[in-house]
Amino acid sequence: MIINHSKKFIFFANRKTASTSTAIALSSSCNRKDVITPLGRDEKIRRQLGYQGPTNYIPWWNKVNYFAIKAKCKLQKKGLSPYLKSIGLHTHIEATTALKKNYIDASMFESYYSFCFIRNPWDHAISKFFELKKDEKLQSLDLDTFIESGMLDKFARSCRLIYSDQGEIIVKRLYRYENLQEAVESIFNDLKLTGNPQLPRAKSNLRTDKRPYRDLLNTNQKNKIERIFEQEIEWGEYQF
Repeated sequence: MIINHSKKFIFFANRKTASTSTAIALSSSCNRKDVITPLGRDEKIRRQLGYQGPTNYIPWWNKVNYFAIKAKCKLQKKGLSPYLKSIGLHTHIEATTALKKNYIDASMFESYYSFCFIRNPWDHAISKFFELKKDEKLQSLDLDTFIESGMLDKFARSCRLIYSDQGEIIVKRLYRYENLQEAVESIFNDLKLTGNPQLPRAKSNLRTDKRPYRDLLNTNQKNKIERIFEQEIEWGEYQF
């Protein structure tokens, strides 16, 4: 996620919506006074472009915990990212969680322009399915099991919680992933952002089957996804 204080906007990063590329582009408009969460291995793309990197994502009252965790992870040669979710802002944090933990002040949330991206649910589901199959333990996963076992329900809920609460959208605007580059350019223009709205390529190698979702889903699968993502279909005015 990104909080830009000079231009007063908050970007909440939904899963599987090119949020990494979007965050990199938006960080070109930021400086060290803003809030930018780490991107893991894709951080190298941001460095290569010379954009502002991660900063201010750990609140001051958790700084001691942060340095203790960092030292422990270095000693044990473990990655730091999984532990950061408990002590500060992170890429896919929910708006309600950020508010409850006072990582974002309520008055700031009300006055800043907050936004997030959503995606055609059928395409969204297929994208997540192929991401899971990259895991060696899930290579045998089939589409019916993914849809019916609760895995897709869990994914849908985790995405929905980023930008909504109890069935209500709580960010100022939802943009559609399908118009991503156009939307980012519009955001730069409307908010008068400096920097570069051009989206870099990041995490583009997760999907092995490039066929359109309509060619991959049968009627039963299509209908089950429709029920799981009923709210997103309404909010984004999506059609199969």
